[in-house]
Amino acid sequence: MDRMSFRRSLLALAVSMVVAVPGAHAQGAAAKWPGQPVRFVVPFPAGSAPDVLIRFVGVKLTEKWGQSVIVDNKPGGSGVIGMNTILTAPNDGTTFGFVQGSAISVAPSTIKGVTYDFNRDFVPVTLAAVAPFMLAVPGDSPYKTLAEFIAAAKAKPQGIEVADNGRGTAPHLASALLGLNSGAQFLEVHYPGGAQAMQATLGGQTKMMVETYNVVAGNVQAGKMRVLASMSDRVEPGLESFPLAKNTVPGAVAFGWFAVIAKKGVDPAILAKLNKDIGEALLLPDVVAKSRELGTYPRPGTPEQLAKYIDDDRKTWQGVLDKLNIKPE
Repeated sequence: MDRMSFRRSLLALAVSMVVAVPGAHAQGAAAKWPGQPVRFVVPFPAGSAPDVLIRFVGVKLTEKWGQSVIVDNKPGGSGVIGMNTILTAPNDGTTFGFVQGSAISVAPSTIKGVTYDFNRDFVPVTLAAVAPFMLAVPGDSPYKTLAEFIAAAKAKPQGIEVADNGRGTAPHLASALLGLNSGAQFLEVHYPGGAQAMQATLGGQTKMMVETYNVVAGNVQAGKMRVLASMSDRVEPGLESFPLAKNTVPGAVAFGWFAVIAKKGVDPAILAKLNKDIGEALLLPDVVAKSRELGTYPRPGTPEQLAKYIDDDRKTWQGVLDKLNIKPE
C-alpha cells in the first residue's frame, strides 16, 4: 500500500469511529437505564382509577429496575396541566406521562390556550388500558334494551334527557356519538361531575347517564341502576352480561383510555425498554385483576399501534365536535 492509500485508510477509519461512537454511547446509556428514579406525571387526583393503576404497575417496575417509580399527580384542566408538565421536563428518560386520551385527542380542540401538539412535542410509548363507557338507566326504568331507549328518544321531538359530567367531556362526546349514529335526539344535561350526573339519573331528572363501569358499578350491583349496553369494541372479562352498543347502533364505540407517552427526544432504546417492561407488567395476573377492579382493561401494544389509535381517535372526536359546533373556550 502506498503512502497516499495508507493515509486514506486512516482517514476512513477515523470517520467511522466518530460515527460509531454516538450510537455505541446511546446503546450503553439505554443498557444502564434507569440509573435513577423514574417519574410518571399523572393528570388525575390521587386515588382515582388511573392513579391507582400506574402506582400498582410502578411497584412491579421498581422490583424489576431496582429504582423508585414516582407518581406525580398533576390534576386539572382536562389533563392539560399534566401534559404541560411533561412538556417542560427534560427529555433524559427520567420523566414520562401516564395520561388520558382526551388530553391528546379532545382538549386541544375544546380548550383555549392549549399550545402543545402531540405529534410535534411527544412520542407514543404504549396504550396502557381502556375503560368502556356504560349506558346506564335507573333500576326502575321502563327501558330494558338500548333499542327501546333509542326508539323512545326518536318518538320525543324535544329529545330524551341524558346526563354527562360536562360539555365537551368524554362522556358527553360518547353520548353525542350514540345520538348521531342512531339518529336519536338526546337532550344533553351537563353536570359538574359524575356524582351529580348519577344523582340526577337516580332521581329521575335524566333518563340515562354515560360513564365508565367503575362509576356505576355499585348502584348496578345494588339493583339501583341497570346497564343497557357497553360502548366497548369487544366484550371485556366481567362485562359479559352487558350487550355491546355497537350491535344495536353501528359505530357506537367509545371509552376512556390511558397511555404512556414521552417528550420528544428521549433515547429510542430507552423507549423500547420502557414499552417492553410496562407491557409485561400490565399483563401480570395480579395487575390484570387490580385493573379489572378499577373498571379498566389492559391493552399494551407497540408505539406504532398507539400512534394509529391516537390518529383514529382524533378523527372520530373532531367529527363529533364539528357536528356539535363545539369550539375552544
